[in-house]
Parts: sequence; structure tokens; C-alpha cells
Amino acid sequence: VVGGMSFDVLHLEDRTVESVGGSGMYTAMAARRCGVRVSMFYLRPDPIPERLMPVVARLTAWDGPAISPEQMLRFEISYRGGKTEYLSMSLDALTMFSSTMLPADLSAYDLVHVGPKGDALKQMSFIQACRQRGARRISAGTGPFIAAKQPQAVRAVMEQCDYYFMNDQEAECIFGSLEAAHTEPGK
Repeated sequence: VVGGMSFDVLHLEDRTVESVGGSGMYTAMAARRCGVRVSMFYLRPDPIPERLMPVVARLTAWDGPAISPEQMLRFEISYRGGKTEYLSMSLDALTMFSSTMLPADLSAYDLVHVGPKGDALKQMSFIQACRQRGARRISAGTGPFIAAKQPQAVRAVMEQCDYYFMNDQEAECIFGSLEAAHTEPGK
């Protein structure tokens, strides 16, 4: 999984909690739960904060350039009133992560999943780099802000992937409606 973790503050209906988040982490943990040996490649906090240890223990490996824990992505999200609202985001670490940092050889992996990276064009650069480095199959996904701002670029990313994931809101942004959502045969 090319993507990582974030520190999140979640405002739920009845309480506020701190949580570990991030689409890379969610993808990695879902794969692990299905019995897959999974590694992550992303900015890695050094030292690794205690609250990340349960996730790290489930990974085969977590490789990537070291950053301070203070530089990790951060989100504050409200889930109150049946509505999801992003209250704040700290995405500065995304500017430090580029496709040139990927390992030179990805052919040992059955599948490489490339997370959103905050921008569809940046995600495309990672997907192209993964192909050049021997990735056999590639999956990706998007985020609501990216799908709303860059629907055509997201479609271009989809065309380069073997598998692609999105939710209803993202599909409506990309295709105009759920009924219009489609992919190429065999994907």
C-alpha cells in the first residue's frame, strides 16, 4: 500500500475521540484482515508513536522516509447530525512525498494499492512510477475533495488501474450519477 496514516480527531454524536486514520492504513488493515501479507510505503514517523503500534504490528513492513510524529497528516472530522464535515486538515506532509521515493523494484508484490495523495495528478505520477518499477497489478481510490475538484483526472487515473475504489459521493462527482457509473469490461 502506497499511502499512510493520519492522526484524527472525530466528533461523534455523543463524544469526541482521537483516532488513527488514513486511507492507506484502512486499506492495509482491511487486506491484513483478509489474510494478506501487507506492507506500506509512506512517510514513517520516527519514533513511531505508541498509538500506531497496534497497526504497525500487523504490517509485514512499513518503509519510507522518516518524518517527525508532529509532521503526520491530521484531520478533524465531525460526524454529527448524520453529516460528515471536515473541520480542519493538516496535509503538509503530502508535499514531502514523491513518486521518486518509491522502491526501484515492485515486481515482488502481487498488487500495489496507491492511495489518493491529495491530488489526482500526483496519484497518477505514483501509478506510472509503480508500472515502471514492475508492479504487476495496481489498485487505487479517491477522496471526496479530489473527485469534486478533479473528476476528469480521476477518470484518467481509473483508466491506468486494474482495480478502483470509490464511495457513492465520489462516484456521483466523477460520473454525474450512480446510474452513470461504469468501468471498462474486465475491471
